[in-house]
Amino acid sequence: MSTDHHAGLEDIEVLESAICDINQKGLTFRGYDITELAAHSTFEETAYLLLNDQLPSQKELNDFRRELAAEYILPREITEHINHVPREAHPMAVLRTLISSLGLYDADAADNSGPALHRKSVRILAKIPAIVAAIARHRNAKSHVESNVDLSIAGNFLYCLTGKLPDAETERLLETTMILYAEHELNASTFAARITAATQADTYSCMVAAVSALQGNLHGGANQRATEMLLTIGSPANVPEYLAAKLKKKEIIMGFGHRVYKSGDPRVPVLRSLCKALSEKKNEKQIFDTAAAVEAEMLKQKKLHANVDYYSGLAYYLLGFSAEIYTCIFAMARAAGYLAHISEQLDENKLIRPRGVYTGKKGLKYQPLGSR
Repeated sequence: MSTDHHAGLEDIEVLESAICDINQKGLTFRGYDITELAAHSTFEETAYLLLNDQLPSQKELNDFRRELAAEYILPREITEHINHVPREAHPMAVLRTLISSLGLYDADAADNSGPALHRKSVRILAKIPAIVAAIARHRNAKSHVESNVDLSIAGNFLYCLTGKLPDAETERLLETTMILYAEHELNASTFAARITAATQADTYSCMVAAVSALQGNLHGGANQRATEMLLTIGSPANVPEYLAAKLKKKEIIMGFGHRVYKSGDPRVPVLRSLCKALSEKKNEKQIFDTAAAVEAEMLKQKKLHANVDYYSGLAYYLLGFSAEIYTCIFAMARAAGYLAHISEQLDENKLIRPRGVYTGKKGLKYQPLGSR
């Protein structure tokens, strides 16, 4: 087999972007360090930054929040659609389908002009959290909770999910994870969005492509799998035996390693600290200690660092979310990055069409059907 190509496009720079910078020193959104944004920003402010290439003034942020809140309410057809979805269907499959359906009720769906892209971005950012909450409630045979326009995106998601106004600490914890998840350069799902945008497909088609890629176990689905692993292990004492058995079979340990970060994911320390504090508050210290033990053992044995999925899944578990919606929460945060990339792709568009290295047979002669 030829080795003149790069499997998985590893380390190949396929386009220029001003949205996100990943390097061994850290991660920045539009020039701002992710740890500063996570510590001081809100999700709305971070989304505004990604979409507009600058942090908002107070007036701009207030206007943006009002725009978002005005779009929280789901079309009646979408809530009715949710009621007819099989309860056992995977939430990511349902989310993918409903994002596609949203486009049917958006008059701007096929309009890729700047103003229309902005309006669609606001609608998508506002409505995905309400959809995710509605999916989760439907799975548990609970009635739909209408959005509260006085709340932030994170707050409204929690309200629609539980039917109760969230406390400030829980809202901030969720918001912090959403900021950390909001954007991450040309990951598989973002690249899928840009490839689709490059064909001049509508924004909803681009979002469906992205969410479809995100569902995979080697991408967004890793956070759910990592948390399920920790629950299976049970306690720090069981870590050596569990890992030994898995590694002997050459099985993947979810939540470890990263294609770009070789010295550790800069988002992990923030999440690890949040999880530690939350585990102590929730009297769930054993699962955090198990996570820390797995992390230490993987670094020792395989020289692999934990990535953002490892501790975000644990954070969502500690916040009381059902494991099946972890990746949906990832999607509602990463939507900000997807939309920024879709817009950037369309600004100076060129169809993305790489080549493959052919490894099949050559020179065969066609044989009539009767002689085969």
